[in-house]
Amino acid sequence: MNFSKNRIKFLAGLVFLSLLFVILRIKTLGHLLMWDEAWNILSLRAYLLDAVKDPFYWYYRFHPPLYMFFAKFLFPFKSGFDVRAEMLSLLFSYLTFVIAYLLSARIGGWKYAWFSGFFLCLMPASIGYDTWIKRDGLAICLGYLALYLLMNRKFLWCAIALSFSLLSKENALFFILCAILLVFVFKERNKLKILFTLFITLLIVNAWWYLPLSTLTKDMKAFYFSREMYGNIWVNAPLYYLKKLMPDLGPAILFFFIAGLIYLFLTAMSKKQPRWLLPAAVFFCVYIPGALFMTKTPWLCLSARPAIAMIAASGVLFFLKNDKKKILLSFSGLFLILAALNGLTFSYPEYHGKTYPNGWPGAQASRELALYLNEHMKDQDRLMISEFTYWQMPTCPIFLYYWKPHKMMIINSEERTEDIIEKIKNNKISWLVIVDSPDPKYNLRSFAAKLQNSLETNPRIVRWSYVWNTEHLWKE
Repeated sequence: MNFSKNRIKFLAGLVFLSLLFVILRIKTLGHLLMWDEAWNILSLRAYLLDAVKDPFYWYYRFHPPLYMFFAKFLFPFKSGFDVRAEMLSLLFSYLTFVIAYLLSARIGGWKYAWFSGFFLCLMPASIGYDTWIKRDGLAICLGYLALYLLMNRKFLWCAIALSFSLLSKENALFFILCAILLVFVFKERNKLKILFTLFITLLIVNAWWYLPLSTLTKDMKAFYFSREMYGNIWVNAPLYYLKKLMPDLGPAILFFFIAGLIYLFLTAMSKKQPRWLLPAAVFFCVYIPGALFMTKTPWLCLSARPAIAMIAASGVLFFLKNDKKKILLSFSGLFLILAALNGLTFSYPEYHGKTYPNGWPGAQASRELALYLNEHMKDQDRLMISEFTYWQMPTCPIFLYYWKPHKMMIINSEERTEDIIEKIKNNKISWLVIVDSPDPKYNLRSFAAKLQNSLETNPRIVRWSYVWNTEHLWKE
């Protein structure tokens, strides 16, 4: 089989970048689980046990089921399930990388594919999220596969891929919007036939889920368009996603991204080559609508990462085409080196600490408390714990994932201290935990101080929590 020089360069780039992609992400396996990750694990376990009364059971049906279909074959009840689930996410992320590489080559050739893959490998947001235990990865993978099929005019297969993407998670809606837009951008002759095929396929594949089973209509509307009760979990700062571009991309990739946006539109308009508008269409259909939602989550715009990498690659092509200007070439070469260094020196805790300033410290505190109790609690011990004030929630999935299950009783800060002491005695509670918060609006320091006076013992401070051993109150 004879390969052209360009085909060899294309394949060599794919092999090298694939190795780089996997190596940089293997280091994040076994990471500290965040809220949704722990919740996904607990909801899958509750569903498989048919534990209808489990507080996490309902969440299994909150999102479409396709991702969980694969996850349930990873032995969810055996130790190390979190790492196996992270590897499943890594598989979907790698497939997305390959599809984005092929899509880039289809748009602009092997050089464009090289630089797109290079940026996607090294992008901090990709390294930081590609192993997260979330349903987004599968939906994103199928979404880009659909766009690749659309570009190759495989309209029925595109519709099928979009349908299964929507059956993975609701954010596939943005890919559907993008596909509709691209049908017009590419000036397809049979627009009505293509759109009819798309909508009929979506209806056939997804109606069984979205009509009778999903809670999408009520809950997702409240989540995205209202300031609901979980404000402390998410990040609702003004211009959050715009500010997040810097830690997500790093300064070098961000520079090429801005240059690429300009170059893409100039190329598409002057040369009448609409295929160059595909990554920009994805960005504006995914990133911009997400930024308009009232509720901001750090991962809401993850679907745009491969498109952002393609746009940044367009910026590199712009400088390469100005090769007579050595200053521009030197400048772009320096920024490529900076992009590589930024990705190679990526720090998982540092990245999430910057981009998720509410969630990351809270996750650390939850795991630290769980591990402390695991070390000190005996098998027969019982726990009494307050609500998790730093989440503004009665309990915390991160804590429950890392904590070895014991009998537990939840109290609230409005109870009288004498009633709590009585409950400790009657229920033979061995450990009492008051979960405090660094936020002065929600801290329980005065409540903990009253308990300390009643217990006449000083608590052990574990990050933000006050921990007492209370066996002396009921043991003779």
